[in-house]
Amino acid sequence: MTGAANAAETATGKGRHWFSVLTHYYGRSLFVVIFVIPTLAAILFYGLIASDRYVSTTQFIVRSVSSASNEGASAFLQSFGITRTNDDAYAIQAFIQSRDAMDKLNSIVPLRQVYSRPEADVLTRYGRTGQSDTDESFYRYFRRQIVLEKNVETGITTVQVSAYRAQDAQDIARLILQLSEARVNELNARARRDALSIATARMKEAEEMLVSANVALTQYRNQSENIDPAKSAGAALGRVTELETELSQARVTLQDMMTNAPANPAIPAVRQRIDALQAQVAQQQGGITGEKSALAGKLGGYEELVVRRDLAEKAYETAERELSRAHEEVLRQQIYIETVARPNLPDASLEPRRLRSIFTVALLSLWAFLGIYLLVSGSREHLNIA
Repeated sequence: MTGAANAAETATGKGRHWFSVLTHYYGRSLFVVIFVIPTLAAILFYGLIASDRYVSTTQFIVRSVSSASNEGASAFLQSFGITRTNDDAYAIQAFIQSRDAMDKLNSIVPLRQVYSRPEADVLTRYGRTGQSDTDESFYRYFRRQIVLEKNVETGITTVQVSAYRAQDAQDIARLILQLSEARVNELNARARRDALSIATARMKEAEEMLVSANVALTQYRNQSENIDPAKSAGAALGRVTELETELSQARVTLQDMMTNAPANPAIPAVRQRIDALQAQVAQQQGGITGEKSALAGKLGGYEELVVRRDLAEKAYETAERELSRAHEEVLRQQIYIETVARPNLPDASLEPRRLRSIFTVALLSLWAFLGIYLLVSGSREHLNIA
């Protein structure tokens, strides 16, 4: 028991001794822990462990056809019917960084294998120890391999893809550009459908109305057995007018005969002619304004159908113009990707930037050391610790 107690006291004494040493030389201890060890670790990792990563770069610009014009440089571009579309460019950027784009890429290129190459280091590769192999985990990893930058002034979007092999980086960048162009085509198709759907529906409705009006007019003509009651009524009125003129002349002739030659044997014939003309006038007037089968009754229904057909024709012409304008508007709203720089095949690794990374770690560690050292020194001075 005495020996065990002595050993415990000895260990406790040694612990207190080291604690007092560390406390006395806390500045050096903090310097080693906060600055020296992280810097050496950075030198070891970036100098010996970190694998080379190749970066393939592509640039494109999203444009649309437009007839609008502004001032300055944009007016010069728009004078050719070409403008930059920021909203569409941001939409394409969001698509590139989306899970949808990653899934489409993964269906063409085995991305998990690409980022688990044998030459990949154990710290930056995908599937390292302790990392879960889920879609969400890989999505977060894959987003860090793609860098997107958009120049607001020029409208040029730059896409940088890093991989452990140069060919892999170029293939992924090329596929991203192709998928972006396909996405633009989908947006154009959707805008075309949205813009034309209403105009097409109105055109179809106007066409149905015109067909219905023509069918109704044809049925009415068949039922009334008259192709154009308006023309028939006009012709009937003309005949009535002619008959009334002849009747007036016959009456004048009869009056002259009765005055100048009352015994003229032609007087009965003239009277018979007058009676015949009066009967014809009455018959013609009855055909125009008599029973329901008269032209006046037929003319009312016919004119109503003609008005409906004329309105349907005007509505059809209006819908046709609207559809034509919708087609023109769709052409003006078309967007497309213009490639500024094709994905390159890098012949040298750009990542990791070893010296810069080591210097950054050293600088941050130094700032951390100075901050903690000043904080600890102030606390010791406040507590009067030697």
